[in-house]
Amino acid sequence: MGMQVITQQITMLAVIMLIGFIGVKTKYLKPELKDSISKLILTITLPLLNITSITGQTLRPEMMRNAGILVAIELVAIGLFFTIGYLGAKLFRLPLQTRVIHTCMSGTGNVVFLGYPLINALYGAEGLFYAIVYALVNDLFVWTLCVFLISKSGGGSTKAGLKKLINPNTIAFLIALCMLALGLRLPDFLHNTFASIGSTTTCLSMLFIGMTLAIIDLKGIYKQCSIYTIVVFKMLIAPILLTYVLAKFSLDKIMLGALILELAMPVQTVLTIVANEFNSDARYATECVFITTVLSLVTLPAVYWFISQIV
Repeated sequence: MGMQVITQQITMLAVIMLIGFIGVKTKYLKPELKDSISKLILTITLPLLNITSITGQTLRPEMMRNAGILVAIELVAIGLFFTIGYLGAKLFRLPLQTRVIHTCMSGTGNVVFLGYPLINALYGAEGLFYAIVYALVNDLFVWTLCVFLISKSGGGSTKAGLKKLINPNTIAFLIALCMLALGLRLPDFLHNTFASIGSTTTCLSMLFIGMTLAIIDLKGIYKQCSIYTIVVFKMLIAPILLTYVLAKFSLDKIMLGALILELAMPVQTVLTIVANEFNSDARYATECVFITTVLSLVTLPAVYWFISQIV
């Protein structure tokens, strides 16, 4: 059942990406449309998704200890991922913009668009709670460190890079955290409206990626050896090793399963849009998303199988 859920979810994303790709290739969609889609995601749909995903949760005391353990492990793992990504980029002698994208892609994952529906289907509401806790930390890195590094690599100064940290998503993120801490919720009709708009982020992001793929030369994409290091280390070796180590401790099985699967997710799709917005290497970012998402059809089932055998 778990394998079927994983395959169906990734296949759905691939089909949406293919629609965007075919739309541009057949000239039914204008390539310039992708920039408007990028702006729509960053300024409207994604901020609303952040707010409704976070504020829609209820903090349960019995789960807070597990959440604290998850955050501690995640911080160590993400720090390691960023370090390995940076060293790998230096090893392959990637140019500055590409090096920054490679490092950010190595450190963060597609924990919302792919992670939420996948973990909800596998582990239910409790698993989704841990996935959201994981996403809070993941998104903190995305909308602070990654935005700063990518905007700076795109030609902005340090001051300009710091200014980019104040954007609709970081504002929405901080508002949602405050609301969650204070136990505040939006009125139901407003929450449902915002959630409906936010839910379009996944489809719009995959359409954007498909349209971007349609206007770049895909010849030789399989030769991007640096991207395969992300697949091998972040999406396969590290999650399996971490599962083996953490299984020796008396940790909650649902929390552990959600944590490992989130760590094993393909790269963060939103960074493709961020790279495009800040004139960084959007092509390399798109190639990272394409290769890691396709190969996650193999790596995610392998990691899930290992979890089910060990935990």
